[in-house]
Amino acid sequence: MEVTKGKETKIVLTKPFQLEAESDLEPSYRAPHLLHRLLSLLKNVRPGSDLTNFQLPPVFNFPKSQLQCYGESVYCTSSNLLSQCNSGQSPLDRFTSVVAWSISTTRPTSFGVAPYNSTLGETHHVSKGNLNVLVEQVSLNPPVSALHATDEKENIEMIWCQQPVPKFRGTSIEAQVHGKRLLKLQNHGETYEMNSPHLSIRILPVPGIDWVGNVNIRCPETGLVAEISYRSSHSFLGFGGSRKLIKGKILDSSLLKVLFEVDGHWDKIVRVKDTNSGEVRVIYDAKEAISGLKTPIIKDVERIHSPPLQRWISTSNSE
Repeated sequence: MEVTKGKETKIVLTKPFQLEAESDLEPSYRAPHLLHRLLSLLKNVRPGSDLTNFQLPPVFNFPKSQLQCYGESVYCTSSNLLSQCNSGQSPLDRFTSVVAWSISTTRPTSFGVAPYNSTLGETHHVSKGNLNVLVEQVSLNPPVSALHATDEKENIEMIWCQQPVPKFRGTSIEAQVHGKRLLKLQNHGETYEMNSPHLSIRILPVPGIDWVGNVNIRCPETGLVAEISYRSSHSFLGFGGSRKLIKGKILDSSLLKVLFEVDGHWDKIVRVKDTNSGEVRVIYDAKEAISGLKTPIIKDVERIHSPPLQRWISTSNSE
């Protein structure tokens, strides 16, 4: 992220969103008197209003572009989940690994602060090992971001198109994420289609932020389908309850048969239970996948200043 003070331009990078997101966020990027200021901003906004063009004061932003957030969910992982998707021996093994990879793109965020809105034509490009990721802001009104990524070694391709639509609900803000994600395993001739969960920002009675909604993953070539629900349950007045829940199932659509039941927490452990044998196994461990991530480093500073504005970076553990 470029920050200009007078004639001096400073490049500022922050750690990727990860399990330690709240504790790692630098105090200087936390909004002061958070709840009071947020309520004052929304006092004239009616419930149901579209907040797509709503401008946050800079004090509520931290030095990270929205495009960078999208890209980080793909290239910032501690384990190579993409490789596991490709190495599965059977279509069901590969599909289950794709479900785990999809869950890994769900990252914790910090309440009350947000990344900067991307400008039209802005790009974010990262190379990590054999993985190349390019994200571009292709539309400004409505705001639409497109992502294309390839892994040359694994022969994998990703294509995303996302449009966030935030709406004010009175005591919360729900950012619906429209669009489709495609993951192609070229070696197996399989394409996986999926959507994204929505982001729920709860203001009252207890401030908080959660991913909610239904994610459907399907592979037309194999007929396998996953129906995953992101949930948060709260007890009286919003206190207690269980957050970051995942419930769902994996089924064979051609036979209308449920093969696995999915259960867990996207920020902890997610398990599947074989409906035939009753066997339970872990398919996703958030601590292994999205913990201890390092701040990216810049390898070519000059390209950052080239028009149109681009973010060319490489993660610190890249070869």
